Amino acid sequence: MNSSFPSRPAVRILLLALSCAVALPALALTELSGTVTSEEDSSPISAVFVGVTRESQVAGTAPGEGIIVEWRATTDDNGVFRFDLDETLPGMDRLLVFTNDESHYNELYPAVDTRGMAPKGADLEEPGIVTIDLTAGAATGIDFQIASSRSVEMLLMRDGITHLRTHVWRPSRRPGMQWPVILRRTPYRMFGAIELFIANDYVFVEQNTRGRFDSEGVDDVFDDDGWLENQDGYDTVEWVAAQDFCEGGKICTFGTSAPGITQYMMAGAAPPHLTCQFVEVATGNPYHDMYFPGGEFRKNLMETWLGNQGSLHKLDEVFPHPNEDEYWNERNLLLRLDRVTVPIFHVGGWYDIFTQGTIDVFKGLQEGGGPGARRNQKMVIGPWVHGWYFVQPQGELVYPEQSLFNDYEEVMIAWYDFWLRGEDTGVMDSPAVRAYVMGPGLPEGKTPPGNFWRTSASWPPPATETAFYLHPGGLLSTAPPTDASAETTYTADPTDPVPTLGGGNLYDEIGKGPMDQRPVDDARADVLTWQTPPLSLPFEASGPITMVLYAASDKLDTDWVVKLEDVYPDGRAMLVTDMILMGRHRNGFDREDLLNPGQVYEFRVKLWDTSIVFPAGHAIRVAIASTNYPRFEANPQTGETFNEHTHTEVAVNRILHDADHPSHLLLPSVDVFAPVGCPATEAIGELTVSKEGGDQIRLDWAPVTDPCHHQYRVFAGIEGPQWPWIVRRPVAETTATSLLTTDKGIFWQVVSEGTDGGNGPHGPAP
Repeated sequence: MNSSFPSRPAVRILLLALSCAVALPALALTELSGTVTSEEDSSPISAVFVGVTRESQVAGTAPGEGIIVEWRATTDDNGVFRFDLDETLPGMDRLLVFTNDESHYNELYPAVDTRGMAPKGADLEEPGIVTIDLTAGAATGIDFQIASSRSVEMLLMRDGITHLRTHVWRPSRRPGMQWPVILRRTPYRMFGAIELFIANDYVFVEQNTRGRFDSEGVDDVFDDDGWLENQDGYDTVEWVAAQDFCEGGKICTFGTSAPGITQYMMAGAAPPHLTCQFVEVATGNPYHDMYFPGGEFRKNLMETWLGNQGSLHKLDEVFPHPNEDEYWNERNLLLRLDRVTVPIFHVGGWYDIFTQGTIDVFKGLQEGGGPGARRNQKMVIGPWVHGWYFVQPQGELVYPEQSLFNDYEEVMIAWYDFWLRGEDTGVMDSPAVRAYVMGPGLPEGKTPPGNFWRTSASWPPPATETAFYLHPGGLLSTAPPTDASAETTYTADPTDPVPTLGGGNLYDEIGKGPMDQRPVDDARADVLTWQTPPLSLPFEASGPITMVLYAASDKLDTDWVVKLEDVYPDGRAMLVTDMILMGRHRNGFDREDLLNPGQVYEFRVKLWDTSIVFPAGHAIRVAIASTNYPRFEANPQTGETFNEHTHTEVAVNRILHDADHPSHLLLPSVDVFAPVGCPATEAIGELTVSKEGGDQIRLDWAPVTDPCHHQYRVFAGIEGPQWPWIVRRPVAETTATSLLTTDKGIFWQVVSEGTDGGNGPHGPAP
């Protein structure tokens, strides 16, 4: 839940010319310079971009279109900028000079307010603009005084007591202008203005959550962000919607990790003016994905993160609830999906700390969300640790360049433009899921199999559940065991736990991402491994993974830790995914059933979803232990109440793998030789809409002939008081070429869906 991740290049809506990229000795360079100071106190402002463009280059620029920037300089610590330009170029007698900074109201020289971060075509018609004639000699003293575009509000929440510090950044201060709003609510230090949003003419609103920094109240760690007694996210959205700068009351949200969780909590509260969300690496299920995955306390993540926030007091509230009781049900978004009414773009990673949380919220809303949410979800998930979408190294592997989320900013703006402005950006025409199918790291991973992106209509993709059975001697095989009796025994000592080495972790001290497990697996007698022979053909596993264990312990309780590993030809055993199950929770997380010592039980350990191809020559390994510390708390194995144990006990644990107790790993097998992707399906033709009897409407359209065609999906476009822009609402999925419906729409849309889930272009509007 760390808010930091690798920096990415800022995307601007302006074009940078290359005319001065190379300085040639023959050029006659002339100075253009000046200063940028603060309108508030006349102090110099550093790191402000100043742009220069020839007036001749902006002819025909549309009123709402940003002008190109031919040359750009940055102010120094004294607020000074300087250009050395070739005055012999055509048009150098009429130069436009302007500031271009996301955190200030920008101006065309000398003091004409622009309509956005960069001047637009309409600004060029404003009186008072002065052009600079560089052919007449050096132009110095081109000075600007600009004002901060930030306003600070202390918003009063519904309790009538608590004020939350809120920053509002607008693209312009011209009277009467309105824009859609992007909101970020965060427990971390606030970013400041985000260039990507301001440059695309969005208002950016940022707020510290309750009890964080200058926001009042006590930090209750997400409880005040959702639908409980305090609903700070709801209250903030509705305040923003009422402001004179908010266009049509349309607000979308943004945020990564903890600010992503605040979004999921807000969605569950369903503020009427919330229009869409872009949620990155987050969860809506705090019991299973934050505090008690598999029923065991997630020690390193939660103690360290809460400690870093100064919020360890939350554990005093959480620890009395080690079971999935009403306390957790009240906070679980998955139990109120039908109340969520917004489209959400979800971003996750296979080695993220919240992998399953991202998938579960996406799937739940896509299939069971309320109006506006169902069938309007998108998800991108790649081979990434927490938030690291823009670098190839992940853990101890380096993935190919295509593994990066290179179009992150383009996708984000397309998502906001579609839902906030009603622009047909094409973002809804692509399949709902884009998932990276991992393969080996470089250099081996330069060629298939694996290391490619798959798109699909849903998650998981179609797969066949394949069992890999445990056999004596450490063999993992698809052949069921035939022995009448076979078991493997080990000793589990909670005072000498198996150390964590990589996986879905946040902090470097225990490793994160794919890491070689041999230092743990091969060095410990309390880690058991089973491994296939080298594969003769590649094997893809994409989807949920389950380990079915027939096992027993001589104690009242113990944990089962399962790791799935990819064994390379050089011997490396790279972690793919892992999870834990507390023995007392084998029958459910809402109850505790202690073990009868010595009795054999079936334990189903559900590992988090993944997507990977094990190439030919690699092997599939499963490793089983009873501790993974400090990723998870070490079970004292006494059967005492959680966090109230008086001592620890050493357990002797047995894993059975005979004919009557066939312990096995279940992998979702996808045919690696099946064609990936379908050609784009053809457009729907001849769509007609007619009224039938009563409230019925009949839609008819021409059939498509594409061999990849699977079914038609029908959408209605509606507009209403609760949703200023519901661009599309799913109405039906059908294989017919006509539909009778009582749904109402201001426009209708039919698309062809391919067998891989890809949607074809829009049909013509009626």
